Parts: sequence; structure tokens; C-alpha cells
Amino acid sequence: MFEFLDRYSAREKLIVGVALLVMTVIMLHAQVIEPYQLRLAELQDEIEQQRADLQWMKSAVARIPATASRSSAVEIDGTLANFIDQAVRRQGLTEQLSQMSPVGTDEIRMRYAEVDFNRLVGFIAQVNASGLEIKDIRISPGDDPGIVDCSLVLVRL
Repeated sequence: MFEFLDRYSAREKLIVGVALLVMTVIMLHAQVIEPYQLRLAELQDEIEQQRADLQWMKSAVARIPATASRSSAVEIDGTLANFIDQAVRRQGLTEQLSQMSPVGTDEIRMRYAEVDFNRLVGFIAQVNASGLEIKDIRISPGDDPGIVDCSLVLVRL
């Protein structure tokens, strides 16, 4: 390779060296710096959106009516699974309910897929007013705004 470069003058070698340096800088920018900056901007936008979602959820929780006393709770007749099934049907969430499995007599596990968040909150408020308590809940965002996937465990008080 050095024999190849020996055929050129010092000026031509300088031009080739500068061109290699410029190409290296351009490739570094295109392959490393620009993708890093784009990803950083995407993550900052995502954090901003999640903060806005959190603020909205906090305001939505404040609008949910608090149950003054549990003594006025509806008595659950029959099995917990039947009661929950009726509540799901009343809220129109039958199609979004992907799994419901009782755990003993006082606990039930449920999984929703692509459910409207507002309808889910209404369902949770309804069963909470009926004397059930949320033992565990996990909500993850769906593809569309206002649509979530949810896994929750309800327990009879």
C-alpha cells in the first residue's frame, strides 16, 4: 500500500488524507452522533408524555367518588366470579376481558387487553363500591391514546 502512495506527490497525499479525515468525521456523525441525538429527543418526548399522563391520571383519581363507608357496600350473593362477570357485562367490557380466574373464594385475577381507560376506571369504581378491594393492579399503555392493557387482582373484604 505504501508503494501505491509513493507514486503520488505530497500535495496529492495531503488531499487524500484530508478527504479520509472528512469522510471519517461525516461517518461518525451519521452513524453515532445523529442517532444518539434523535434517540435522546425521542426519550425526552416520551418522558414529557408520561408526565402529562401521570398528571391526567392524578386528576382522574381526584374525580372518582370516594366511598364514605364500607357498611353500605352491596352484599355479594353467589360466587365472586359470577358477581364480577355481571359487573363486567354491565360495564360492557366483556370483549376486552381476556382472562378471569378465581383464586380461592375471596380473590379473583383478571386480565384486560386493549380496554378504554375511562371504562376500566368506572369498572374499578363499581366493584370497589361493592365491597371489593384491589390487591394488585398493573396498567400498561396500549397502541392508541386512552387504550390500556391491565392485569388486576380483586379481593373480597
